[in-house]
Amino acid sequence: MTEQQSLSTAPAQGSEGLTVALHIGAPFTDEDQLVWSLRKDAGRLLKDGVLVRRPGTYMKELTDLKGRAAKADVSEEDCGAFLDGVLREADASRVVLSMSSILGMPAWMLNGGRLYKNAGANTAALRSVFPQTRCEFFLGLCNPATLVPTAFGAQTQKDWYDFSGDTDLMALRWSEVVGDILSANPECGITVWCNEETPVVWPQVLGQVTGQGAGYRFAGETDILRQAMTEEGTRRLEAYLTARPKLSEAQRDQVRELFLSYFHSEDAVEEEIDLPGWSQGFVDTMTDRYFEDVELIRNIPGVTVIG
Repeated sequence: MTEQQSLSTAPAQGSEGLTVALHIGAPFTDEDQLVWSLRKDAGRLLKDGVLVRRPGTYMKELTDLKGRAAKADVSEEDCGAFLDGVLREADASRVVLSMSSILGMPAWMLNGGRLYKNAGANTAALRSVFPQTRCEFFLGLCNPATLVPTAFGAQTQKDWYDFSGDTDLMALRWSEVVGDILSANPECGITVWCNEETPVVWPQVLGQVTGQGAGYRFAGETDILRQAMTEEGTRRLEAYLTARPKLSEAQRDQVRELFLSYFHSEDAVEEEIDLPGWSQGFVDTMTDRYFEDVELIRNIPGVTVIG
């Protein structure tokens, strides 16, 4: 059976008891690395009831359905046919799908003076593609001091002043984005993590997204670390962890953090920020407020914070 296959027009089969785990970014964090890390264990995960499809097999149709759902122009039959096409008779209790651009396009990230103002409406449209299925959201947060310059540089439609408008950059809050998503999708939980901690907590992220939890060993659990560590450091870390299988998850996190501090790759350098009015003090203050905001998010009902 090929990955590209015509979709059935019948209602989704076996969707009762199914959970759809929706990875929604954020843009400029791990992008699609989540899916590709999980795909390394696709066969083993499927035996445990977790289905991970390649984004190219569903992204075009999912984007179309999400757009139509936002205009109330999609039927349950359309949605059922899509889910059937994803499942393809697989015996799965959980499906992992990724749409990392759902929060918004780079040029409009600060539209309305807020961070991703349309996050609630966009995720509600995505969630409505699965009307009879339980859904969970997964979101990697990112320091606005890093995210804003990256998003600005990734677009060509606006100069800095049009891009930032009258936005109070010090008032950008992920807690507002998370709150909007929960308000628009009250029956859906959301799991978040900080992109800055991803190299260390990546195995936990993979475990949460798949529902396998702590203790499940993923072939791609060092994929993010490899991007930040030297090759020698990665080899020594993997050997160290392999020789100590009884370490707790907290201990494994501590080991990864220690190795990262010793074997940080010099190639993984931070880019210099050159924007009007931005200074090191400005960046430091924005960063402090970001981590204060993360602590607020920890206390929001319905939210799980990794790390």
